[in-house]
Parts: sequence; C-alpha cells; structure tokens
Amino acid sequence: MQKTLKHSLILASLLGLSACGYVDPYEEAVYDQDPRYCYRQLGGIECFSEPVHRDAARLVNYYGPHPSRFNTPSPPNRLEPAAPPPVTYYVRDPDPVPDDSTVHSVK
Repeated sequence: MQKTLKHSLILASLLGLSACGYVDPYEEAVYDQDPRYCYRQLGGIECFSEPVHRDAARLVNYYGPHPSRFNTPSPPNRLEPAAPPPVTYYVRDPDPVPDDSTVHSVK
C-alpha cells in the first residue's frame, strides 16, 4: 500500500510539472519561423517582429512564440496635470480699424 501511494505521488508530481511547460500544437508548428505579431489597426493589419503588449486585445495572428512568453513592460509613469505659471501682464490684440473699402453705404 505504501509503495503504491509513493508511486502515485511521484506520478502526480511529474504530471504537474509537465503542465508547466505546455505548448499548444499551433505554437509548436510556427515556433521556428521568423516571429511576426499582427494587430488590427485603423487602416488594416500591421505586423511587428516583437509583441506590442498595449495592443494585446487587437492581436489577429502570430508566428513564433506566444506573446505571453515575453515579459510585459511596466506601464509608463503618468504625469500629474499642472496649471501653467501665472503671468503678470496682459496682452490685448488691437481693435480692428475699418478702412473705406469695407464701409458700405446704407440705402
């Protein structure tokens, strides 16, 4: 009984470890090709040699390793909005001065 339990525990751990290295058949078939990651854009489809993680929702197809196998970059730091510095002067455009060519007589 002990021996059977020990063998089943070893078998279960081997199966668990083999699940960590899962590669689907599609990825296995295209792994050796030049990596291309194609995304739907406004004017059509655009392809890149590395995955563009910000466009992951628009992924159409890929050749090479799955995009999840790449490290996702951290998002950029957002700048806090700030008002421009105050000015101590006021600039006013000059008033338009009509010339005689734009004045029309009233009839």
